Amino acid sequence: MFLYCGIACRRKFFWCYRLLSTYVTKTRYLFELKEDDDACKKAQQTGAFYLFHGLAPLLQTSAHQYLAPRHSLLELERLLGKFGQDAQRIEDSVLIGCSEQQEAWFALDLGLDSSFSIRASLHKPEMETELKGSFIELRKALFQLNARDASLLSTAQALLRWHDAHQFCSRSGQPTKKNVAGSKRVCPSNNIIYYPQMAPVVITLVSDGTRCLLARQSSFPKGMYSALAGFCDIGKDYRAVLN
Repeated sequence: MFLYCGIACRRKFFWCYRLLSTYVTKTRYLFELKEDDDACKKAQQTGAFYLFHGLAPLLQTSAHQYLAPRHSLLELERLLGKFGQDAQRIEDSVLIGCSEQQEAWFALDLGLDSSFSIRASLHKPEMETELKGSFIELRKALFQLNARDASLLSTAQALLRWHDAHQFCSRSGQPTKKNVAGSKRVCPSNNIIYYPQMAPVVITLVSDGTRCLLARQSSFPKGMYSALAGFCDIGKDYRAVLN
């Protein structure tokens, strides 16, 4: 009995150590890509890209669920060339994660205005036909995605939205420039660095025994409900929000 318990404990320790080691390795690798533009450009060569149009991810339907297709750098360059776009548009992409094998994952929105594009944006219907998928609003598709894709696409959408809304310096009014990974923007005129902001938010489940209070709004897809949530003002105690 004691021998069995000892073996079970060692196995549990081994898997916990492996999980932690993998997490630390991935975190260090992502930090390197965020701080080193050359390393990030190199990672794009073997990385994979998720595509968006107007902040809506490209999805394909498979067995009553959505799949998020990924594209290599070469495939993306061919796609842009076919639609008369400069490959420099890829510089608008943002780093959103990596695999355990250190394959970097990026996201690129083909529907937002770009300083590198010949046209303001690529036409959505033409892109959907070429890519054999649809650009679908993330909120409507979220519960039909697997956990990994849901997390990655949510991160990607938030980063792409932040970059689209912070293209100019709040002090000088001059255009800011993103680093290759998209983890920050810098104003060339005064070297002010801007980082993606985090909004403090509270979400809570009001329950009464086996019952709970949920809410929905008209924009939700059929059958979707949510717990109650709200943003906190600066300096406001979140406990006051819950009360």
